[in-house]
Amino acid sequence: MLDLSKNERMPTRREALDAILSKWKPAPQSETIPVDEALGRVAARDHVSRHDLPVVRASSMDGVGVDSSLFAKGVPDASAWRAGVEYARADTGDDFDDRFDAVIPIEAVRFPPGGGISFEADLCVTPGMNVRPAGSSVRKGERLVAAGTRLRPFDLSVLVLGGLREAEVIKKPVVAFIPTGSELVPQGSAPARGQTVDSNSALARHMLAEMGAAPLCLPIVRDDPEALRAAIRRARAEADIVLLCGGSSKGGEDFNAEIVAEMGESLFHWIASAPGRPTAAAMLDGAPLINMPGPPPAAYFVMDWCVRALVTRFLGTPETARKTVRALLPDGLDATPGMEILRKLELQKTGDAYEARAMELKAVSVVRALTAPAQLVTDAGPRGREPGERVEIELLR
Repeated sequence: MLDLSKNERMPTRREALDAILSKWKPAPQSETIPVDEALGRVAARDHVSRHDLPVVRASSMDGVGVDSSLFAKGVPDASAWRAGVEYARADTGDDFDDRFDAVIPIEAVRFPPGGGISFEADLCVTPGMNVRPAGSSVRKGERLVAAGTRLRPFDLSVLVLGGLREAEVIKKPVVAFIPTGSELVPQGSAPARGQTVDSNSALARHMLAEMGAAPLCLPIVRDDPEALRAAIRRARAEADIVLLCGGSSKGGEDFNAEIVAEMGESLFHWIASAPGRPTAAAMLDGAPLINMPGPPPAAYFVMDWCVRALVTRFLGTPETARKTVRALLPDGLDATPGMEILRKLELQKTGDAYEARAMELKAVSVVRALTAPAQLVTDAGPRGREPGERVEIELLR
């Protein structure tokens, strides 16, 4: 285990993730659910069409179906033609009588008051004109969505088009979140002196749902080692990943990281990244056990770079990239050699141009830090960013 107290080099975020992923071998299972409930889920296998559409063939536009052989020598006299005998209405997507093999656009057709039908004089009609063949929309056995696809509304529409009422999807990873600290009070409580509201459970619950996981948010655990051990054991019994929030640093009641190391196979404690340097991780009965710091900006950052990567690994999908833009840094950015730093940004847009100014997280409110419209993570190199330099930033709103 890498620990600052032993003067060992802290791992980068990439090294910390690799330490977890090299030990973790998730074995996700699948479940079958109604297509209407599958939005955002990940397909567990290839799904194929059960039928052809159109079943035989159909008109590709609003018009009339005709026998093209009657037009071989030019436009015929159709003044005595009867609907259903010499021609048939064939609107977009319609099937029509097999006697007719071409569709004339309705714009080229006239229906005189006295009956019959007429066509534009220069009309050219060929076999198969404006007719969609059988299976042109979807073919029986055609792959509709591939395994590993995160299902979007258009994917669900395609599944329905192919005759599927259910989809086989990967079960969501259950991710347990354990908030710790005797100072915490539940959401909706009025904090007294020395207390603070547990907002990290709400943060974790909704970030996990957004990632595609099934959050399991457990009650607050006071600063009691035995209660903490019991909560971890309970969480591991129900979850694929266990998150422990708080008690990871060097405070008088910060013993969570020690318990994490004691209960599992310790991987690291402290990382070369902030906020969230005191993050610790272990493997507990084959599952990742992550101890993140309690300050909300640190909890957010660890959820964003670490937990998000674990959930996507479980689901077998690539991480969804946020929209990025180039932004001018009027004030530049200081370097923090040896540390990757999350910089939350104030953003101003003028026309198509962006200007970004970094917040000092220790100097701004948690509200401003968590609701910032943009962010970037600086590298661990010795060079900062000069005033007036342009950089790529992530948009959060």
